[in-house]
Amino acid sequence: MVEKYIPGYSSNATSFMAKRNVDSHAAFFKPYLQPGMKLLDCGCGSGTITLGFAKIIAPSTAIGTDIESSQVGLAWENAQSQGISNVEFREGSVYELPFSDRAFDAAFSHAVFEHLQSPLKALQELFRVLKPGGVLGLRSPDWGGFLIAPSNPELDRAITYYKLLQEKNGGNPYVGRHLRALLREAGFTDIKASGSYECYEDLSTIAEYLALRIESSDTVDLAVQKGWTDAESLGVMSQALRKWSQHPDGLFAQAWCEVVGRKG
Repeated sequence: MVEKYIPGYSSNATSFMAKRNVDSHAAFFKPYLQPGMKLLDCGCGSGTITLGFAKIIAPSTAIGTDIESSQVGLAWENAQSQGISNVEFREGSVYELPFSDRAFDAAFSHAVFEHLQSPLKALQELFRVLKPGGVLGLRSPDWGGFLIAPSNPELDRAITYYKLLQEKNGGNPYVGRHLRALLREAGFTDIKASGSYECYEDLSTIAEYLALRIESSDTVDLAVQKGWTDAESLGVMSQALRKWSQHPDGLFAQAWCEVVGRKG
């Protein structure tokens, strides 16, 4: 099975991800950080969270890695525009990090592990690059806890199909609930788990994000050719999401699972 980053790198997807920052999406990890720690942010995207970390751990360096070169370039641009110099960005896979053993005091990864076919292998690599006593923080959604209202058959069908795309492309939409067990299996200790919800005030943002990904699956994933769906259904599901986003009583609450562990 080929592993694929489901959101993709369209302007809609990247602008959606770029709204994330330390306070909104990594607050659970902040108490474990202090000035002078060297930190790795794995799957950093455009670097918005990494840059926040850099401010916390200054004068030490925060290094962000991402498998997509265009995101690495954008992260460098963001750092320059904000005048943050204690940060670096590199292209690299979480399965083969371009760093020596015991290189970091802290490591972090947000919204990555739900896309991985081999999350344990990735954790073992993160374990390798952490110093003894180093701390790891992960945050991933769990689609089993989403709250979406008002519901209807077409909307439910769209959400189910998006989850199918993630599973067919090597990911696990329910990985959030397994993060604690995965850290333990990888050798981490002193593990703390938590959960939180993110509510989208602007429903059109999340609706358009999901609708565009569903529509693109015909060409990106060859979904119709592979028998995952049909062309008519793609249109129905996308339309259902956009119509739902205009409902005055609409709610989209995304469940996130967070875990922190230490390398003994």
